[in-house]
Amino acid sequence: MKKLTQSLLFSSMLVTYSAHADIAFNGFASIVGGVTTSNDEQLDGYDNTLSFDEGSLFAIQASSELGEGLSVTAQILSRGENDWKPDFEWAYVAYEANDNLRLLAGRQRIPFYMYSDFLDVSYAYPWISPPAGVYSTVINTFDGIGAIYSTNLDEFDVVVHGIYGNSDGEISVDTELTGKADAIFDNITGASMAVTRDWLTLRAAYFQADSTIGLLRLQPLVDGWSAAGFNDIADNISVFEDKSEFVEFGFQAIFDTVQVIGEYTELTTANTTVGDEDSYYIMVSKQFDTILASITYAVDEDHADAITGGVPTGVSPQLDALIALTNGATDAQEVDVTSITLGLRWDFHDSAALKFEYIDYSDDLNSDNDTGLLKAALVTVF
Repeated sequence: MKKLTQSLLFSSMLVTYSAHADIAFNGFASIVGGVTTSNDEQLDGYDNTLSFDEGSLFAIQASSELGEGLSVTAQILSRGENDWKPDFEWAYVAYEANDNLRLLAGRQRIPFYMYSDFLDVSYAYPWISPPAGVYSTVINTFDGIGAIYSTNLDEFDVVVHGIYGNSDGEISVDTELTGKADAIFDNITGASMAVTRDWLTLRAAYFQADSTIGLLRLQPLVDGWSAAGFNDIADNISVFEDKSEFVEFGFQAIFDTVQVIGEYTELTTANTTVGDEDSYYIMVSKQFDTILASITYAVDEDHADAITGGVPTGVSPQLDALIALTNGATDAQEVDVTSITLGLRWDFHDSAALKFEYIDYSDDLNSDNDTGLLKAALVTVF
């Protein structure tokens, strides 16, 4: 009854508001099924049991033009992997200052990547989901301000998107020693720029933030090094207001029915055990009427430098144990994987498509982790 009352109240608010401004609703959805080809290994959240939770989502977006260049947009998204719990992905106010400049305030998408604006809209790109190595930053949205400036320079279309703000919440850190962690990213600052001429688009982006990540499972190491008098090592293990930097370069080239897309990203966090991440992919696709066939080659390399090189060994069992555990934490950051994705997309409807993918995953550090992943998806916009 409580939920019904809340729904009726919300509906009445919309009706009342619609008397003053029109509200446009649209949305998108992905129903994704996947299964690995290995009995023991997992990949992208899938195992050898067919699952429809990972990757499946449903979103509703509401927008309203308030007049004189002012508008509001809100997007609520539910993910199967989160038990379909709805969350606000976007909630911002926009102002068209002039024909070239758009100002935004509120919760927005960080323009890290070429497909950031459509990150969850599988219908908008060839894959079921973008290559995981490149598209793997722990945050994608922020609360703050942004500005989008669009102009023409001779035959070139130029779009610059700058932001400033903060983000906080629970993130996943992909090592056995860390797992889930609370994180705060302050002073997120940066911009992306895309330049387009006819068949070619070039893109670059740079962002930085002050990162604080509560790696609770590593706190005993921090306390141990502090007690041993090695405060510099303790500081390097903890991530507290450390500078993170993100760089991206991308391109898109379209030759009639052939399309080539590539992106390179680099993520670093100074003075910490969090590994530097270097990733890239290149995709080639060919359109056959309503069928799009594609192949994607992707590489993901993470590396963390050892921070115990100046510590003497054999002094005490406790110190040797700290060295071993700390080296284990940095070694766990090492990643060297490649993948080849074969994809088919069938646009059987004006607003829907069927997608099929096979991902061959190779771990160059441990071949026991090699596996394959079969995925199929029904994606739509409405």
